[in-house]
Amino acid sequence: MNLRHIEVFYAIMQSGSVTAAAHLLNVTQPSVSNVLRHAEQQLGLKLFERIGGRLQPTPEAYDLFPDVQEIFGRIGTLNRMVEEMQGGRTGRLAVAAAPTLVNAYIPKAISKLKTFGSQVTIQSLPTTLVTERVARREVDIGFVYGPVLDPGVLMEALSESKLVCAVHRQSPLARHKILEPKHLETTTVISTGPTTRIGAGIREACETGGFPVPRVAVEVNSSLAACLMAAEGVGVGLVDLATVNQYALPGVVLRPFRPQVALQLCLIFPKDRPQSRATMRFAQALRELVAGAD
Repeated sequence: MNLRHIEVFYAIMQSGSVTAAAHLLNVTQPSVSNVLRHAEQQLGLKLFERIGGRLQPTPEAYDLFPDVQEIFGRIGTLNRMVEEMQGGRTGRLAVAAAPTLVNAYIPKAISKLKTFGSQVTIQSLPTTLVTERVARREVDIGFVYGPVLDPGVLMEALSESKLVCAVHRQSPLARHKILEPKHLETTTVISTGPTTRIGAGIREACETGGFPVPRVAVEVNSSLAACLMAAEGVGVGLVDLATVNQYALPGVVLRPFRPQVALQLCLIFPKDRPQSRATMRFAQALRELVAGAD
């Protein structure tokens, strides 16, 4: 039996007559009769007998029907899967991002996609590891601090942010309008490590401007962690303004840091690899969130 034979056989078994099957398939009755006749000739079996003016399936037809039902069940599943793919509601999505950006944006991006049905894997990693995994196509999209110069990835700059100081509201340092490295010499400095993009940005800006580089006494993996410690009075956090603005931190005030440390938020994608619908929808959600935070 070919696919047309199977389609006509299934329609007749479902509807109970050639006329109803023709209506179901949106074809003429003679067309259905001809296909059924050809199927029976090919099989060398009668599939239907007319008894008392009604078309009745033969025992052979009943034997074939469960397998034909299974075929159409799979076709139905396939069609639903295609519809979900068209809407970006299925598939797998692997995301890698810097910890600070994971905390600030990823949960909101996933929540923003209300019909999002993909299986999502989130990896919170340093920018260098995120870049490596995107370049090796181990993840679909990366969200990091730029610029990213790896030839194996495509970079899209989303926004610029800057470094600020997170200070406990009752700290004497909160009275200053701007904080410089000299103000931090007698307090505990909390920030990400020197090899992170934020750490490297602090060092480069201070060395270029002739300022001493603040010594980080408490090293954390995200700006949120630094703010939470500042809220407990541990010290002063050197943090990314764009990300900490996402949280309610009533015990903390933010003060500009001089020299200014510019931070660039970027999406990165594997080079020469088409993006899935899930990846494109997720990237668009991040673009909208970052734009709304500016």
